Amino acid sequence: MRLTTKKTLLGIAVVTALSASPSFAAWTGSGEAGLVKASGNTDSENANIGLAFVNEGEVWSHELGFKLLQASTDGEDSADSVSADYLAKRDLSERSYLFAGLGYLDDAFDGFTEQTSASVGYGYRVIDTEDVGLELGIGIGYRDTSQLLVLEDGSELEGDDVSGATGVLLMNYRNKITANTEFVDAFRAEIGSDNTFVENEAALIVAMNEKFALKAGLLIRHNTDPAEGFDETDTITSINLVYNF
Repeated sequence: MRLTTKKTLLGIAVVTALSASPSFAAWTGSGEAGLVKASGNTDSENANIGLAFVNEGEVWSHELGFKLLQASTDGEDSADSVSADYLAKRDLSERSYLFAGLGYLDDAFDGFTEQTSASVGYGYRVIDTEDVGLELGIGIGYRDTSQLLVLEDGSELEGDDVSGATGVLLMNYRNKITANTEFVDAFRAEIGSDNTFVENEAALIVAMNEKFALKAGLLIRHNTDPAEGFDETDTITSINLVYNF
């Protein structure tokens, strides 16, 4: 995986989020992990880890997330990515708010070098009940990345610079189907002149008790203009054990 220190927003997001909070005790969150290993005609290993933290105040709220995915088949990597996101919200009313976000994605198979982004905008809680929630957001941002060129010997070079201003669309949906079952869906689009990046993550979460839950998820990432030889769309399915803390 291409891990450099040039654009690492993970550390920036953590420091910013925690420093903006009045105390560590105000944070709640969850951790999830899944591991699948198969052997025989095909040897495969799949591992994914996720962390999510939320701090909700009277006016300000903060959301911080981290995901790591690694998959291999017969010793060859088939998926390999790290992502981190931070979002701050400042309420204007019970339903409307301003937001500012930072994002980082390093995916070895998306046709791009590390992608870092920043955005600001306006959000509105269309539905906000105990069982159902729907939030929509619109804003502007900036994305920094380049197309990735892979040579015949397997080495990698930076290709065309596709950094630039973006239009940002956000959507978050939750639906408590039963007392212990919830469906959630998070959508994000960064619309640029050289490339549009779209990510949608849907999941069904079944709580076993107050602390543990099972989560079945589907993550879709789409780039309209990746480098030559790379697919436009990646899909990742997972089944994880979740721990709430």
